[in-house]
Amino acid sequence: MKFTIPHFEQLKPEELMRWTKLRQQQVAESILITKDTVLGFLKRQAERGNWQEVEQVLKGKPITAGAKFMAQELKDRIVRNLIIRMGLRPVIAAGLALVLLPLILAKIGGTIISKWR
Repeated sequence: MKFTIPHFEQLKPEELMRWTKLRQQQVAESILITKDTVLGFLKRQAERGNWQEVEQVLKGKPITAGAKFMAQELKDRIVRNLIIRMGLRPVIAAGLALVLLPLILAKIGGTIISKWR
């Protein structure tokens, strides 16, 4: 049996729950963990003065090497937190991070950019 991660562009919430074999409450908890991890990470990076990299990550287009490294570090932290806090298998945590990270970055980026304008 081949195990593949579905494409997140076509993934619906019901399919996400079926693929991960998680209950709705667990999916909601994973969304909150991801959101808290993203906010904490970006806040720490902004406090360090990495504004340009934070902006690139929020826009979803990391161009510089620093922003690419930051995006990879953020994904790794999300996977680690999902494994530790929820006890998920690493492949499920990585799949959830791949699905949830772009959605949460888009939501947070839209909120922050609209406040700046």
